[in-house]
Amino acid sequence: MNNPHFFGIRHLSPAGAYFLREYLDEKKPKLVLIEGPSDFDDMLGDMVRQETKTPIAVLAYTKDAPVRTILYPFAEYSPEYQAIRWCHEQSVECHFIDLPSEAFLAVPETNNDDTQGEEGRMTVYQQLDEKSQEDGHETFWERVLEHAQSAQAYHQGANSFGENLRELTEGEDSDWAETALRESYMRYQIKTAVDRGIAPEDIVVVTGSYHVKGLKSWQEENKLPKMPKLAANHTLMPYSYYRLSSRSGYGAGNKAPAYYALLWKGLNKKEKQYSALSYLSKIAAYQRENGNPVSSASVIEAVRLANALAQLRGGTVPVLRDLR
Repeated sequence: MNNPHFFGIRHLSPAGAYFLREYLDEKKPKLVLIEGPSDFDDMLGDMVRQETKTPIAVLAYTKDAPVRTILYPFAEYSPEYQAIRWCHEQSVECHFIDLPSEAFLAVPETNNDDTQGEEGRMTVYQQLDEKSQEDGHETFWERVLEHAQSAQAYHQGANSFGENLRELTEGEDSDWAETALRESYMRYQIKTAVDRGIAPEDIVVVTGSYHVKGLKSWQEENKLPKMPKLAANHTLMPYSYYRLSSRSGYGAGNKAPAYYALLWKGLNKKEKQYSALSYLSKIAAYQRENGNPVSSASVIEAVRLANALAQLRGGTVPVLRDLR
């Protein structure tokens, strides 16, 4: 039996969103399955309404006290959001396949050792920072993957990144039991889709690159895993770039969500230098508004210096580190 097409992504990745749309155009799936709480399917239509402006988030909260909440945010350049938009535009069936929010909200009750997990996760990312040969793995990711030259390059690079991260953490983190439960549930959703008559090659699965390896054994998942649940409601809500940032404490965020929006615009305009030109021009405009003289010549020279730095560091396009 053939396998579905797995497209590994990062949750806030302009290149991932852009190349995923190219990938969907190429594969022309009949069904797209997306990592995200499965009970959020009733929000899909509202997410792509003309009146809905990104960033947005789906908020789930328990019905009974003490109230617990989870947020599932989207920027315009979130690959999951663009997959939903693509399906809406092409009239293609689309579903979330991760644990329902009722299970996510109940999981903390069964995990009493969060501290060890956080320490373990920090150690992993410290290892990635050391191996990146940059100022951190964030810069490495941007230089290598956000400026990838093709869907194939992004696809292969993201999957390789996810596999390496998995090798460092598989079975080690205190939250591994939750990861295993999630992947079991997602495998079952894939198997169910095939069992109801959709050919595997007509399915694209959009998931964090970390989970790609864990989902490929979907054929072996014959029953729905048991899981704790808490009764919950959910709703769509407006969000902000700050709350999407890692500085707000969002674990899947990046350091500069608004800057990543410039990367997204540049990709769609097919202008490689768009983010550099826009970023430095906006800084110059801000300085002028606040009484600091910044000439056009200074902006032009800054762009040249950023490009020179990028080349010295093995890149072709400046990343945020170069611009700063």
